[in-house]
Amino acid sequence: MACRICSGPLRLLYKGAPGDARADSFSPTNHRAGEHGDLYACERCGTVQQPSLPGGEALLDLYRAMHDEHYLDEEAGRRRTARRLLRLLPRGRRLLEVGCGHGLLLDEARKAGFEVEGLELSRDAAAHARQALGLRVHERTLAEHSGGRYDAIVLADVIEHLDDPLAALDRCVSLLAPGGSLCLVTPDPASRTARLAGARWWGYLPAHTYLLPRATLRALLRERGLELTADKSLVRSFTLRYWMAGLAERGGGLGAAVTAIQRLVPRRARLSLSLGDETVLVARKGSGTGERVVGGERRVERASA
Repeated sequence: MACRICSGPLRLLYKGAPGDARADSFSPTNHRAGEHGDLYACERCGTVQQPSLPGGEALLDLYRAMHDEHYLDEEAGRRRTARRLLRLLPRGRRLLEVGCGHGLLLDEARKAGFEVEGLELSRDAAAHARQALGLRVHERTLAEHSGGRYDAIVLADVIEHLDDPLAALDRCVSLLAPGGSLCLVTPDPASRTARLAGARWWGYLPAHTYLLPRATLRALLRERGLELTADKSLVRSFTLRYWMAGLAERGGGLGAAVTAIQRLVPRRARLSLSLGDETVLVARKGSGTGERVVGGERRVERASA
């Protein structure tokens, strides 16, 4: 097998659990450890990939059927995280969110003055965005979408779920207006947190096809003529109980102790925190310097939008 990002050689990183992928295990709030298939790491670009996942329509059907009954339990914190993310984007007229879920970021963007539009395959999440929030959300893929040019495109917790991240980046560039910005949020398998957590890192999930290291993602954006304007780690806001539940799921022996004290924490206590393992990159469309990986070496070259 070869890496689909840079064609480099792959090595087995962690053995996974046998079994077929299921829609119920693809929900955003599923962070149970060990449910993924075998994970391979590229020895050249560092991308971690799960080749046992289905591709094409089979993968898309899993997302269409996906339902997450607990996602909106953390709505207040998710909206706060969205507002923090939107502050990194220059104010423009049109914003497209790919994989918009229940529409919380789109709703916050609309309040901030954007004209918003979303793409979401989950029938349940898309229905909530349209019916409860009155948002314009299409149940189609990025490849199928042709809505003109956008001043901002957001892929938050999305690129790691796609079976062709490179094609998605190319499509985003083609949909951006001159001077428009692309915002990406994704787990970083090369982060110190991921290395310390090892096989129990929360980013190793059954739904993650490709986990792109921060440096690799930066190079891919520059290769496409995009100029980086923001590069930081994501700060998320959740209730303290939610943070503790995630630690309990992946804490091994520590998990039982965390679960025991979790009930003592006030339900509304909220914590905004960065674990340092989620990349936020914002890149502007325009002429600039790009990096292309060729034969394992990075070559700097001029790239046009």
